[in-house]
Amino acid sequence: MKNYLIATALLSAASLAAADSLGLSGSYTKGFYRAGGESLDFDGAFGVGLSYTYDLDSVSAVRTQLELFPNLYGSDKLGFGGEFTYLRSVTSTGGADVYVGGGLGLNTVSASGATDAGRITARLTTINPTLLAGVRYAVAPGFSGFFELAGGPSFLRASVSGGSATVSDTATGAFLKPSIGFTYTIR
Repeated sequence: MKNYLIATALLSAASLAAADSLGLSGSYTKGFYRAGGESLDFDGAFGVGLSYTYDLDSVSAVRTQLELFPNLYGSDKLGFGGEFTYLRSVTSTGGADVYVGGGLGLNTVSASGATDAGRITARLTTINPTLLAGVRYAVAPGFSGFFELAGGPSFLRASVSGGSATVSDTATGAFLKPSIGFTYTIR
């Protein structure tokens, strides 16, 4: 019983020392890729994201984000994405906070259909090591607005499978992703 009380006290102290926030954002992601010496042209994609941020201390936080892309890579299919990011405040002035961060993101979209030869499935997946800079500002008690510009290298893999055969290829490049949104502090 004594260990249970000590553990409960430590956990409650840790949870009171940090703030959690939920966020909603809109973004535009554009990738620039090359494969086999040729430039690949993909449409940019607008996305809607939901994020959860946990403050580690007064200047650093970790954020996990899930995104939906209605037209990822110009596929006319619903794509999914996610990102895990470490954020660090570099300066705070009045109600504004400038921060930088780094993390890892993943986006994917797939499509399938039936042909005379059987069922075919195509998938595009990117892995995006991310660097970002942003500004967050208080707009109302508990609410903050933010603007971010993220970018970095991007690794794309395209695969098509049908029956027992699978063909895949890769491309490398870079991506840019401006985002705008708001967060609400839940504790």
